[in-house]
Formats: sequence, C-alpha cells, structure tokens
Amino acid sequence: MGSSEDVKRLNTDSGDTHTQKGLSVTDTVIIFTSTTGKTRKIAEYLAKNLDADKFDLKLQSNINLSDYSRVILGTGVHAGHAYGRLVNFVDNNANILLDKQVFLFLSCLYKGERAEKQCSDIAKEFHIHNAVFFSVRGEKNQAGLSTDVDAFIERMRN
Repeated sequence: MGSSEDVKRLNTDSGDTHTQKGLSVTDTVIIFTSTTGKTRKIAEYLAKNLDADKFDLKLQSNINLSDYSRVILGTGVHAGHAYGRLVNFVDNNANILLDKQVFLFLSCLYKGERAEKQCSDIAKEFHIHNAVFFSVRGEKNQAGLSTDVDAFIERMRN
C-alpha cells in the first residue's frame, strides 16, 4: 500500500474519494452502481475497511485505472442481470481490466442456489473469476450488512 502521508485525499460532493493529481494512496479501487442504495452502502463499507478509493458510476464513468492493481466492481441485480452502467464500464475497460486483479460483488435479494447462479452467470458475462454475492437476507453485521461482507474484507486483507 502507498503512504497516505504524501498524498492528500479529496472528497467529492457525493462522498466518493479520489486522489490528488492521479497519485493513489491505495492500490484498490471500488467501482459500483446502485439504484436502491444497498450496493452503495456495501461499497462504502468496503472502501472504509479496505482503505480503498471508490467511484459511483452514476456520477463518474471515466475512471483512470492505471494507479490501481486491484479493482472491485459492485452492482445490484435486476431480472438476473447486472446494472447497465457496470456492463458498459466493463465493456469499455475490458483491455485495461485484463492487467488487474478484478473482483465482483453482487447485492441481491436471493440466497442459496438462485443467488449462486446469478453470481456465476454475471461473473461469466464479465469474464471475472473472483465473484461473490451479498444477500439482503440472512445474518447481519453491526452495519446492517450481510456478515459475508466482513468475510470478503478478511479475504481481501490476506
């Protein structure tokens, strides 16, 4: 990880963070799109706990990925498909993402086999091998998110 002493983080009105003059204080970026706010809440929690930069594709779709070695993409699911903004971002950045460690998280209503199938199908569509889903149902952590989010954070730290 880079040192946060040398580069000052700037906050946008949306609460998204980016770094001054393109210098990254982290090697991880979280890029997400959310319609109901669930995916946004997960992305914010991940960014805080992984010391990652984050960008909401509703507010910014032109993101320089050159400073990041790890990209975490997040989306909700509608009718079994990822939200269009993330699909477009992945399509437009496919060549750049090939050189990155890429992870995908889905915020979904389902648990079990149905959620696993959605996750698997969307990951295949994006050609991403590291994908997880976080159901809005089930056991919650102190932030009100699936306890699976904390397990994902631990996996990212190790």
